[in-house]
Amino acid sequence: MDSTHPLKALLNFHLASDASAVVHLPFITGIITAKHFLPSPHLAKWTSRINSLLHSKDAGARWAGLCLAHRTSICSKLVMIESAQSWLGVAIPLLSKKEPLPNLIASISLCRMVFRNATDTPEFQRQVSTPNVSKFTTALIVFLEKDSDLELKKLVLKTLARLIPLYPNIYRASHASLLSIVSRIFSQSAPNHISQQLVEPACLLYSVLHYTGGKVGAANLWRKSLDDSISSAWTAFIGVRTTFPDENGRFPQVQLLHEEPATSVTLNMERLCMSVQLIGNLLQSPTQRPVQVPVGSLMNLASKMLLVAVEDETPSNIDPIVWAMETAVIPRIWRAACDLIKRLCECIDRHLTTYSSRLLSYIAFRLEQKISLFNQIPFLETVHALLTRCHPSHSPLLSSRLTRIALSNLMVILPSQTDVQNSMAQTGGTNKSKKGRKRARNYEGDELFKASGDVICPTIDDVKSLLISCDVLRLLLQNANVTPALHSMASRVILAISLELPQMTPATLSPDPHAYHALVQKIRDTAVQLGSSTTSAMSQSLNLVLSTTSGTDDQDSWRKVDMLIHPRFPPLLRPLPKLDSFALFRSEESAEEAEERQHLGLNVPLAQSKSVSAAIQDIHMDNSLKSAGLSIVPAPLSTGLSITSQISTAFPVERRPDVGAPSLSMTTTAEFQRNLTSSLPSVTPRESAASFTQPSQASGSTEETNATTSEDLDLDEDMPSINLESDSDSE
Repeated sequence: MDSTHPLKALLNFHLASDASAVVHLPFITGIITAKHFLPSPHLAKWTSRINSLLHSKDAGARWAGLCLAHRTSICSKLVMIESAQSWLGVAIPLLSKKEPLPNLIASISLCRMVFRNATDTPEFQRQVSTPNVSKFTTALIVFLEKDSDLELKKLVLKTLARLIPLYPNIYRASHASLLSIVSRIFSQSAPNHISQQLVEPACLLYSVLHYTGGKVGAANLWRKSLDDSISSAWTAFIGVRTTFPDENGRFPQVQLLHEEPATSVTLNMERLCMSVQLIGNLLQSPTQRPVQVPVGSLMNLASKMLLVAVEDETPSNIDPIVWAMETAVIPRIWRAACDLIKRLCECIDRHLTTYSSRLLSYIAFRLEQKISLFNQIPFLETVHALLTRCHPSHSPLLSSRLTRIALSNLMVILPSQTDVQNSMAQTGGTNKSKKGRKRARNYEGDELFKASGDVICPTIDDVKSLLISCDVLRLLLQNANVTPALHSMASRVILAISLELPQMTPATLSPDPHAYHALVQKIRDTAVQLGSSTTSAMSQSLNLVLSTTSGTDDQDSWRKVDMLIHPRFPPLLRPLPKLDSFALFRSEESAEEAEERQHLGLNVPLAQSKSVSAAIQDIHMDNSLKSAGLSIVPAPLSTGLSITSQISTAFPVERRPDVGAPSLSMTTTAEFQRNLTSSLPSVTPRESAASFTQPSQASGSTEETNATTSEDLDLDEDMPSINLESDSDSE
């Protein structure tokens, strides 16, 4: 057993010399785990070998020793406590010597691990940590004051931000020097010197400096830091709006940060983003005592940033270059405002409820404008954060506006009028004779030019917009303030998308295959949620949703379906709510639904709607015959056109020039939903031709059928008798 011990093998073969230790270091650090440091006689040899590497004259051997000590501290806390005194005695003096950069980084990482990994051992902190933390801090401050490597400065700032909350009393004497260093990083004089990689860890360090005030003064220092950050944000915001008048028509007078006005605009924009990041870090930083958050001033700042608008014409007596620079940074101001609101939602959530309606109205106004997809994503994420965290109770008008915005983004998945026409042309081309056909000529390299046009979401921003819009729509439909007509239209959109997505390939939606599966999952969850309706009744679209779920391994969806089929409580004996009885035919629509459909661009010719109704009624007849036990021999399918494709063909989507996403058109019936079981049946070419070539004959029968169906649904049926002696479990 002793001959096969892993530490012995590592010591004999991989750590036999300093050169071999440097060569085999990645392999050693990758295989050692906590099991290697169980009590054994080889632990003493291991620590002795690490100490010999630390005291080696070769810089590479010292680097290997520091890395092995760091890995040992992670795997075994007991070994670290026994050897930390000797390791720190070598690592801390290395910081004041002229060592290579890898050695300095390894030394700082080892010291940080030792000081953080044994905070629950008071005796170790008293004898080892407390005397060495002050020495370690002094060495780190030297790196920040002199011109050191950027990666080294980042590591130093992150290390100080991690150690100050653990040793606040020790860092109290270094508060002034650390504050001056952070302020110098924030107040660089040239924009190319401001590195976002260095500003981010500096913000983390600034957000924990209030710990040095102790239990009594920490709250006051935190509030002072927050007020200073808000004041800095206001100053920077005014600095990027010098060419835009305020409410009184006066232009703000500010001191330029640079002699060049254009450079001053860039500096103020960077400081505004930095101030927003500081506010977010301070709100996330814990305090030992309760503090008061100035929610009013923060909401005023966020509202002013959201209300920034783009003007078409340059004001008179204004430098056009400065005006162009300030106009160009407006999208960045919107993104900074959205970041601030999302941080507030994470930190104060329910305290933001009173302001959420006003913020949502501002965001809805921005989303209704013609802005790019890249600028829409922060607004959609902010809406999702407000709906999730704050649970606002906004007006039906605001709910309708947000619902329409989410629907317009999701309708890009559905086929457009051009796609439908191409599908019809291909379907008609299959019935032509060989004499009328022309040989298709495919040239080499054509697929490179056609691939981008066939993909619905070619970029990551397109995919994110769809996913966030789906989440926002699901949250909005849970709100009772959504009007029944719009709720019905949204349910039809989700139902159509859930039927359309299984017919697509992942490459058709996006080059990323994970995006397709994520969108299918979200659409299916939303459809199941809408299909499940309330606790008293299930929606009429549930069987269609289940038909798209069949054949998948989605356990979460099947668990929800099981809860619907086998409820834990008996359902209430009452009719379906009006909200869930949405109409899928134009003859069944109310005036409000027709208005919502026209507002979303779902203008469908009536003749096409009636022709598809006739096609669906033919399918009802086939299903009725099948349920009666009669055999049906369908005609051979030469077109391969399913009922979903016929619905899309009969209801083409007309793209409006003023809407970014294509519109939607769909139709089916409640009777069709009830009769549909496992999958959508296919329509034979004979039925398809009868449906599309004779719309006048099918229209009369469809109207009579719909009238009869609506009259039957309105009749009140008697309550069926219940046999109390029957037992379904015994069957």
